[in-house]
Amino acid sequence: MGLSFIRTVALALALCLPCCNANAAAETNLRPISLQLIWKHQFQFAGYYAAQEKGYYREAGLDVTFREANPDEDTVEAVLKGQSEFGVGTSDLLLYRARGRPVVVLGVIFQHSPLAIMSLESSGIHNIHQIAGKRVMIEYHAAELFAYLKREGVPITQSRIQFFPHSFGVEELLSGKVDAMSVYITDEPYAISKAGLNYSIFSPRSAGIDFYGDNLFTSESYLQAHPQVVASFREASLRGWEYAMSHPDEMADLIIARFGNRKGKDQLLFEYEQMLPLLRPELVALGYMYPGRWQHIADVYAELGMMQADFQIKDFLYNPDTLHIPIWVYWAAGGVVGFSLLACGVAIYILRINRRLSREIAKRNKVRDGIESVNRSLRIQIEQIQSLQDELREQALHDPLTNLYNRRYFHELLERELAQSEREGKPLSLVMIDIDYFKKINDTYGHQAGDRVLVALAEILTSSTRSGDAAFRFGGEEFVLILPGMDAEIGLGRAESLRKIFAEKAIHTEDGDAKTTLSAGIATYPTHAVDAKRLLRKADKALYAAKEAGRNRTQIAE
Repeated sequence: MGLSFIRTVALALALCLPCCNANAAAETNLRPISLQLIWKHQFQFAGYYAAQEKGYYREAGLDVTFREANPDEDTVEAVLKGQSEFGVGTSDLLLYRARGRPVVVLGVIFQHSPLAIMSLESSGIHNIHQIAGKRVMIEYHAAELFAYLKREGVPITQSRIQFFPHSFGVEELLSGKVDAMSVYITDEPYAISKAGLNYSIFSPRSAGIDFYGDNLFTSESYLQAHPQVVASFREASLRGWEYAMSHPDEMADLIIARFGNRKGKDQLLFEYEQMLPLLRPELVALGYMYPGRWQHIADVYAELGMMQADFQIKDFLYNPDTLHIPIWVYWAAGGVVGFSLLACGVAIYILRINRRLSREIAKRNKVRDGIESVNRSLRIQIEQIQSLQDELREQALHDPLTNLYNRRYFHELLERELAQSEREGKPLSLVMIDIDYFKKINDTYGHQAGDRVLVALAEILTSSTRSGDAAFRFGGEEFVLILPGMDAEIGLGRAESLRKIFAEKAIHTEDGDAKTTLSAGIATYPTHAVDAKRLLRKADKALYAAKEAGRNRTQIAE
């Protein structure tokens, strides 16, 4: 059915039925709705604040309020029970849908989830396996962290780990009431760094669990009853996110002015900076979500026994190009109400859809008339999405700052290289590298200087390795080298050479030249271990021994 036909029918019915004009006039009033947040007010939700402040919600006919989360509240159920029309949720939304709770995801804000586990250096937790037997504070909707622990083989029963509900703060960690806690890497690390404490971050991405984060959602019943409201709220919210990520200083000031100074401007801007690589707004349209990746998330949860296998995600994902027709239209068509009410209802509905299609035409300037133009637009979008998927697949293997391979690809490549070494009967050395006193560089010269130190080490690793070697940024200030064909002594020599080159490297900052050193641990296949997990553990232990011995040194595993 072409757009011109829809307009013609809508106009005819509207002229014939005066009740339609009364209803259309009533729609000019702002509709009150609320958005349920998943945390307290902070930059994490800046896009929604921008949509309100800049009038995008008002232009959509909406009067929006925000509900902060409470520690003992299930925010997803708050939306399902109608306490809020919309909400922000984690990948847990999939688990709710699998349990029959009818949530619908409208769009993705974080392309990479910021959820992780943090521990202080004083806790004695230096790898994720040491969390067993500890006291851990976990927030609501952190299922991906439990998936991370399960994949790493960490027992998660209450008898092995003492789980505590989250308090929305870091005081329990600082006071020693808990040994570790769930965090957003965009948030809590700021407070810990300001306290002058060293900490460790354990991210699910290190185990190949790279999920979406902070997803906008609603209930299926609300979508069916108010499809135009959902479309308008989604569009206005994404406009707000585009504005917020382009105006961080303005948004930080707005958050403080409207919601108080629970966080200072420096902390809000820190949050913004940490969000950038997780949202990638310069590469991925805000709100974009790929069904294949959601299916992968479902498969991971199913693999770990957290939901049923072969779960169909189709009804879980919102399709803005699908018209969700309210049930009363079908009742009217069946003769439950009279023809005049049917005509009036259909006219109102067509008027709403016509306005929505008109906005799409003005926005894209591609769709002209009828389904053929829509199909052309869709084909273009599919080609763009396919191109973006290829680009994202390549980026998923690299660290955005140093352009080295990342931790995710490390695990895949190490398994392949060990299998090759076994077939050829050759050794393989693994070198774990950590920049000494890296936190002091950040504290003294700022995070930009710290980034330059990381890039400098990456350049040394790249220029000093053979074509068959592989260098990785493992996380934070940790790097790893895979050296096929090298035994422990040769690996030690290579690590020593890198250590000396890096010790002589000066990083220019606004306050003068910064110098630092590195420590390294070396473990070799098959001398120290014959599988990837044990080899990594041995190298990590050797690195820890080098640091304990005074830093700026290398150490072979025992």
